[in-house]
Amino acid sequence: MVSEASIAEMKGMFPNWDYAIPADVADILYKLLLSMDESMFKDFLLNFEIVGSDWGFNSYSPMVKEMLNAVLSEIVKFDISGTENLVSVLGELKSGKIDRIVIVSNHLSYGDANIIAAAFDEYINGVDMEGSLSVIAGPKVYTDPFRKFSSMHFNSLQIAQSPSVATAEAVIPVREVAKAANKVVEDIRKYVKILLVFPEGSRSRDGKMKHFLPGVFRLIDAGGQTSVLPVSIVGGNVVLPIGDSKLHRADVFLKIGKAQLVEDIKKIYTPLSTKKQEIMDYLGRMVAEVHPENMRGVYK
Repeated sequence: MVSEASIAEMKGMFPNWDYAIPADVADILYKLLLSMDESMFKDFLLNFEIVGSDWGFNSYSPMVKEMLNAVLSEIVKFDISGTENLVSVLGELKSGKIDRIVIVSNHLSYGDANIIAAAFDEYINGVDMEGSLSVIAGPKVYTDPFRKFSSMHFNSLQIAQSPSVATAEAVIPVREVAKAANKVVEDIRKYVKILLVFPEGSRSRDGKMKHFLPGVFRLIDAGGQTSVLPVSIVGGNVVLPIGDSKLHRADVFLKIGKAQLVEDIKKIYTPLSTKKQEIMDYLGRMVAEVHPENMRGVYK
């Protein structure tokens, strides 16, 4: 089991641990950690040192995955609809009919990816693809200890944010942005079977959808037969509000739409070289169709 000394060491890595995690949930985590093998903790420490140190793929931590699934199952009341669409596209992936699933969603909170990961976990495990979820993440995710920890809930792919959406401290030269994108696309082709991306590029401050960024299409269309699965999330910003590091109990509503093949969508828009924004707006409307009408923003 994980030793008392190791638990104390981990808490010391996160100075605001006692603020961020409700006391009763912290007790649940403590008991969970005691039940784990010490090797899981050592594996976590090794991964924590290197995650986010370069562009591209980072492997998840089984320990973090188990911990965050436990936390979110305790503080979030999930209301999920459209699971038949998720089950259907996962079946196609499992059978080899498609090579990759790309989940596209609106974005309200740094906690959105963790919420979706926890909610979809049983379905992904149900087709024997545990640990297959990967998430696109910007550099800011890896600069804060708690966000970095949370990124290890799943495989993550660090990419440089476009200057149009990056905050001042995250602005990166255009050449480096291109280098990061090339590495991420290469890693998607090599390692990723299920990809979650938030095409708005940043969290919505008013809760309404913004335009999906055209540059994201390159990540979605990274190669192979790919299906896009639209997902609406409502409530992530209550679980983890913008500007706050404290987790809150909340109802979260997830609605899953029908998947569509990228190749079928591309046939609608030609020539492809000039139609990337139109394609991304099409994907934005796919999400909007399963999203509350008053939150559809530019896709109302």
